[in-house]
Amino acid sequence: MMLDPNTHGKGFFDSSRLPSTDLTVRWQAFVRQRRRLALWLGSVLVTGMTVGCSDAPPVAQRSETELRISLPTGGSDTGDLRNTAIVLPEPPASASQKASAAQNASAAQKPDRPRLYRSSMSVGGANARLVSMESNRPSADRVKWGMDQLHTHLQPPTTSLESSTVTFIQVSQPTPAPQQNSPPIEIVPTPEPIKVIPPEMIPTPEGKRDGDPGKDTKPGEPDERMAKNVEPAADSSATPDADPLKLNPVTDEGAAAIPPALAPESYTKWPKPDVTLFVTGQQNGYIEPCGCTGLEKQKGGVARRFTLMKQLRDNGWDLVPIDAGNQIRRVGQQALVKLSWSTEALKKMDYQSVGFGPDDMRLPTAELLAMAASDSPEEATYVSANVVLLDASYMPALKVIDREGMKIGLTNILDPESLEEGAETDAEIKPIVQSAQSALDAMTEQGATFRVLTFYGSEESAADLMRSVPGYDLIVVAGGYGEPTYKPTAIDDSKTQMIVTGNKAMYAGLVGLYKDQPMKYARVPLTHEFSDAPEMRELMGQYQEQLKQLGFNALGLEPTPHLSGQKFVGTATCAKCHEDAFDVWSGSGHAHATDSIVSPPEDRGDVPRHFDPECLSCHVTGWSPEHYHPYESGYESLAASNHLLGNGCENCHGPGSGHSQAETDGSGVSDADKEALRKGMQLSYDKAREHCMKCHDLDNSPDFHEPDAFEDEYWPEIAH
Repeated sequence: MMLDPNTHGKGFFDSSRLPSTDLTVRWQAFVRQRRRLALWLGSVLVTGMTVGCSDAPPVAQRSETELRISLPTGGSDTGDLRNTAIVLPEPPASASQKASAAQNASAAQKPDRPRLYRSSMSVGGANARLVSMESNRPSADRVKWGMDQLHTHLQPPTTSLESSTVTFIQVSQPTPAPQQNSPPIEIVPTPEPIKVIPPEMIPTPEGKRDGDPGKDTKPGEPDERMAKNVEPAADSSATPDADPLKLNPVTDEGAAAIPPALAPESYTKWPKPDVTLFVTGQQNGYIEPCGCTGLEKQKGGVARRFTLMKQLRDNGWDLVPIDAGNQIRRVGQQALVKLSWSTEALKKMDYQSVGFGPDDMRLPTAELLAMAASDSPEEATYVSANVVLLDASYMPALKVIDREGMKIGLTNILDPESLEEGAETDAEIKPIVQSAQSALDAMTEQGATFRVLTFYGSEESAADLMRSVPGYDLIVVAGGYGEPTYKPTAIDDSKTQMIVTGNKAMYAGLVGLYKDQPMKYARVPLTHEFSDAPEMRELMGQYQEQLKQLGFNALGLEPTPHLSGQKFVGTATCAKCHEDAFDVWSGSGHAHATDSIVSPPEDRGDVPRHFDPECLSCHVTGWSPEHYHPYESGYESLAASNHLLGNGCENCHGPGSGHSQAETDGSGVSDADKEALRKGMQLSYDKAREHCMKCHDLDNSPDFHEPDAFEDEYWPEIAH
């Protein structure tokens, strides 16, 4: 941490900006309209961390200059992690640059806009948000110190900034009541934790959607609702005439159960497409499979996804990756961190178009802007026809890319109906029909010959949209549950074909486009048969390291009292009386739960996960598995909480301070009260399975949900 010894403890800088007198007219209007975003548009800090010295890169790396600055903190604010956009105007152009720009500019060219710089932290430990841009200037020595930091941490270095052109806003801690000539403070309540959606087992459909007319097809008979301009599946046993590709087939258990005459053709048998759309969506926070019950039993993860991409590219496939959105599923600081690293992964994989999902939109708009904004459509990763983050010019509504002479139009739509009821966002979400039509018209004007819309919402709404806006060749839909279909689906009264992404990005969809034959489609399960790409393993390590550096406080994880009012005492205390039960526990996987994330087994030992709240919640004692936060007296760290390692007795039976104290000699507790405490610690067999599912959910423990698995396998291992 970098400290100013003359001022530390008196306050801190929380933002830097240029005076509004130097900004463009449009930016001045933006400042007036968005005054309460001042903190988001500032520089950043977290107590105990120095951005400029961090191993972790900024959340949204860009080719333009990035602001890497650590300003001193003071008082009691703990800070939190944010992905922050710092908006500064373009530097003044020289006379020759102005002349060249004027010569090349078209009459319809938009006015210049401020340049976006990036940093990765901001102050918010007290949930305070500045709602005014005005502030007194700090003392001269602090200004000099701050300028030194700017010159040091701007990458590439620059000395062109003058103190007269930079304003540092100073805020005292702890936050005082607003005084005259000081920025007013708005207290923003901490958001409610995301509600947990119970797991749901849904069988894989075969290309026929819910709500279709109830027409049964006989074995071997094609479904007339299937898209007519998709090439029928070839006999999977036949050898293609084209040169065989050096691609390893992957096991798709669902497809293997389909009669050969109806089975989808493996992408490994395709002639090499001219262009291939690589389709994903609805990651829902599952940036990698948990692996708790064996990686061979779980699908998904960016590391496997990148390996599939590299296999295809090594075989000469021209990929156009697109994603329908919803990278996260929670709110709070860890969700911001995860979204930033997910965005970094998408950029490394060269995604050309990424949309927004309803959970993404629950994050602060300025945080989304910092990751999504681009200086040109060609550089953009995020694209949306109907989501506007503060200003429409920061993110393109569509892209048209030219590959092998094929012009492919790409856009994304977020259905407002998919937003959680009562959810609030500063972003503008435009009507979907008008937005889809506008994007289609622009694609057509730019010469697109294949037009793709990715849509987050229900399949029924997507079909209605395609009937209202004819002209798209393909719509990719995310927002449902279950697995993708094996084949595209026809939409009644529309020529558009529909494919779905499935949930949690467990599958990739491949859409092969050919100049001289119909398109092909295949779903590819991202199983353990795809090894983890080293590039993504490194990124996952950086993500975990960032969580470690932040710590629980900066992540906003304040310990809460347990509902019972009792404290956690540790499994060793239980063992003093319950020796047989302790022996059973010691021989189970629960006893080694913490070890498995400190030193992960199999091929994932390079990335420890014992600083990740989403892992700790089921691998230590004294955390809430549903809400990923510690209870008071629960696990804090390996050093401080050696007695709470493993998934201990109290995770199932409740904290045992009252019971253990009552059972000691001379406790003075009556027999009746002792008996009441004993009963309060008991967990009946009838309730045990439901309780176990708090950790053994469908995502992290799929075998637990097999018929009779609890009764025949899991319960006997831990029964006592």
